[in-house]
Amino acid sequence: MSAPARGTRPRNRRALIVAAAAGLFVRRGYPHVAMGDIADAVAIGPSALYRHFRGKQELLAAVVEDALTALAVTGFADLAAGALDRRDVGVLWQRESRHLEPAERHRVGEPLRRLAGQLTGQLRDRRRELTADQAGLLAWSVLAVLVSVSFQRVGLPRPAYDELMTSLAGAVADVRLPDLGERAPEPVVEPASRRELLLTTATRLFAERGFHSVAIEEVGAAAGIAGPSVYHHFGSKAELLLTALRTGADALGEGLRTASLSELLRSYAGYSLAHHDVVDLLITEVGLLPEPERHELRRTQREYVEAWVRLLRDVHPDLARVRVQAALTVVNDVARTPHLRALPGAEDAVHVIGSALLGLSDSGTSGHTL
Repeated sequence: MSAPARGTRPRNRRALIVAAAAGLFVRRGYPHVAMGDIADAVAIGPSALYRHFRGKQELLAAVVEDALTALAVTGFADLAAGALDRRDVGVLWQRESRHLEPAERHRVGEPLRRLAGQLTGQLRDRRRELTADQAGLLAWSVLAVLVSVSFQRVGLPRPAYDELMTSLAGAVADVRLPDLGERAPEPVVEPASRRELLLTTATRLFAERGFHSVAIEEVGAAAGIAGPSVYHHFGSKAELLLTALRTGADALGEGLRTASLSELLRSYAGYSLAHHDVVDLLITEVGLLPEPERHELRRTQREYVEAWVRLLRDVHPDLARVRVQAALTVVNDVARTPHLRALPGAEDAVHVIGSALLGLSDSGTSGHTL
């Protein structure tokens, strides 16, 4: 939507405000957008903006809810079209909604949970052999595939793009999953040093609450390390974040030494499930780093994805990027979702799902379609 001329009063002003705010939040990140920026984008004064929204938190909730509602349809073709029409939905939900209060984030996420529930029911109706956990994992993986378009800039023409995303969603729905077994608690790994304890604690708190919402003193208290002692190990909260991100990026880079795309997928799944807080930060917090560190991490992330694309050499580069990002997003979403990563067979399951998305020979399909 284009901004109306200043001084006019269009009937769809609220929708214009929501659309402008969504674009700014995606491009700059919620913490870097002021209400005045949004008012300028729709050519109104701040007082007019506050007649529609009491504050930036309320506006963010409206933006995220509006994006998720666009996916509230059934049928893979309609879902694919909705995701491509709203290519910001993944970034808004997975990155920006973390700035909402927990209760409000839960409320605005209801359309997504309801949709996942509908897909789960449809999958169990079509594939009687699926357990509730298997159908739920596949349903959430289908949604991850569709919102993966938020995290790449491929500009395939439509309707070919719609057909591709519909096909990839169908491939996930058809996957023959291994037995997931019984749920098990996450393993507890004891840090080897006080510095590692601080880093692990900070990573967890940043992932749970967002970097801006955590004070370095809280990190020290949660780690049982008092006041000034924290600064013997890290000079600032920003240094903690940068260290966590570099550690994660370096660990993932080690996985590129594997000989095949299947092995790389296995390595990524294993690391992501074991270090889901680090993966969360790599998705949500890189934009908060100062330059040149932000540029460095962004470049590293792009090069990592390009390495996957090169391994998928039999596929056109644009199609390969779509497939790779879909597979990565499935792994990321499972790793970042507590009830999914708690499944004891989660690593094997996401490897099979990712293999299907990448077109690897060791993937399996059920022969059913939704």
